[in-house]
Amino acid sequence: MNERKTPWPWLAFLLLALSAWPMLRDWQREARSTQAPPKPSIANSSAFISPNQIEVQLRPGADDSTLEALSREIGAPLQWDSPLHAETEIAVATLPSGVSAAQALDKLRSDGRVETADVVHYYTEPTSAVLPQELVAEEPSDSNSTLKKDASGWRPNDPRYDEQWNFRLIHAEEAWALSRGKGIKVAVIDTGVAYTNCDKGPIARDFKQTRFVPGYDFTSRSAIAYDDNGHGTHVAGTIAESTNNNEGVAGLAFDATIMPVKVLTGSGMGSSTWIAEGIRYAADHGANVINMSLGGPFPDKLMAEACDYAHKKGVVIVCAAGNTGTEGVGYPAAFKPCIAVSAVGPKGNLAFYSSYGPQIALAAPGGDSRVGGQAGTILQNTILRDASGNPVDDYYGFQGTSMASPHVAAVAALIEAVGIRNPDDVKCILQKSAQPKEPTKKYGAGILDAGRAVKLAVNTYEDGVARFWFVMALFGLGGLVMWFNRKTGGPRHYPFWPIAAFAFGLLAPDWLSSTFGLGSHWNLLTHSVLIPAALLVLGADGPKERRFLGYMALGFTLHLGWEFLRDTIPVGLDYGRLALLPWCASNVLIGFGLLISGLAAKPE
Repeated sequence: MNERKTPWPWLAFLLLALSAWPMLRDWQREARSTQAPPKPSIANSSAFISPNQIEVQLRPGADDSTLEALSREIGAPLQWDSPLHAETEIAVATLPSGVSAAQALDKLRSDGRVETADVVHYYTEPTSAVLPQELVAEEPSDSNSTLKKDASGWRPNDPRYDEQWNFRLIHAEEAWALSRGKGIKVAVIDTGVAYTNCDKGPIARDFKQTRFVPGYDFTSRSAIAYDDNGHGTHVAGTIAESTNNNEGVAGLAFDATIMPVKVLTGSGMGSSTWIAEGIRYAADHGANVINMSLGGPFPDKLMAEACDYAHKKGVVIVCAAGNTGTEGVGYPAAFKPCIAVSAVGPKGNLAFYSSYGPQIALAAPGGDSRVGGQAGTILQNTILRDASGNPVDDYYGFQGTSMASPHVAAVAALIEAVGIRNPDDVKCILQKSAQPKEPTKKYGAGILDAGRAVKLAVNTYEDGVARFWFVMALFGLGGLVMWFNRKTGGPRHYPFWPIAAFAFGLLAPDWLSSTFGLGSHWNLLTHSVLIPAALLVLGADGPKERRFLGYMALGFTLHLGWEFLRDTIPVGLDYGRLALLPWCASNVLIGFGLLISGLAAKPE
């Protein structure tokens, strides 16, 4: 006589499906961030494109003979772009009249020795939104008075720190109580940094305690990447200006190390070739984070390949969205591996100059002089040149998405310093912890929140470690119980399978989220009791199997409850706790149902 099976497993699946419904509408948001920006309509496009110059990214192992062979094919001499060509593998050529760029590119792109090729593009640091070169007022304006000081955290003693409204807006002091970026290298790919005393100029006065590693100047092929513009030093200051030194202002990740990489000239312009080389150089020399406060309206294949290369090597790439004041995110910010950052002013509203679009990941303080005057800009130390060309080392207020981007790069360094190193996971934490603000095309996931970001990173990393050692302790406790039973004449068997099943349920979500990433929607399925429930439905319904699945379900249930209480559930960027509550409640109900069913199963 066949035993009639109860329909409750199927009812459990229906309950899970219904509880997930509040979250399903949010799954479409991620797709919008991958849309390509509309093709720009630029009147002076010749300022951004050099159609008679081509650049070639060669595959590893290329040498001088490779260049000679390719030069013969295209009818123009290819030359290495820098002495570091053994690392960057990038060459350039100027096409003579009569040689078609389109035909040359077709030949190169179809050649197996070539990774990609393109015409040379030009990019700039956005100068249109930089204030005139004059000192910021000593006293901040009234627009800053609405920003409350952090109730808890660590506060530096830098005398002009109170003028840094931007750090209060993102709760920097709360972040500093947990992380200061120690051990993380941030490459500033820009106009260089005034980081040393040399024949090009002095070290900026509030950088004497900042850590630096060697960089490179791709504009003049020099090992000294010194700033002859002022922009790169200002950007580096937001990231890691010397802090708590009774001088000037603070940096956000002041224990991090800066790698200066110069790809823009003193006029603030640089080629796609230099930028691609700079990205690859930073990735190959141990940079954990790259900041690029530069951009242009056109994509470039070598830059795109370089960004993919760095991302695959585990580098977080943060970029300024652009200063057009219109919809349309510039490049490289719009490339998929990059974190595009828009800018807000002292009141947390989009700055008048900020570009925006569906590629924006989040917003950060960039300054807005229309809201707070000079005190509404971003104050950092840099060296500018006076009318006579003499260096003036002081504290200046700049505004732009160039200033917003290094805030995000610095917080990425704070996150990495506590143990989260995967670039997609860092981006997920930045977005999940952001202060929500609509619309998403202007603010992305919201406004950067350093305090919440670092706390979420600490909880995510430390909770995973705690779960692992909890399981190890449980296995040790099982051995201790077996030893005690032997001494007292009790049962001598080791409870391996119950502990193993429970351990799998408790640790498997961590393993799977490390595979899919903290922002993957697949984690909705792997952080649930669907796995033991599916095994039960598929036929694992004997008494032993039901007990095994019951312990496994307990592990999954406790893991999900743990993460819900700590607000670390890695199931996408847009799920609020209210949307997650039905899902977690149904998993707890079904998980304990599986456990009770397994424990109640009679031995065969």
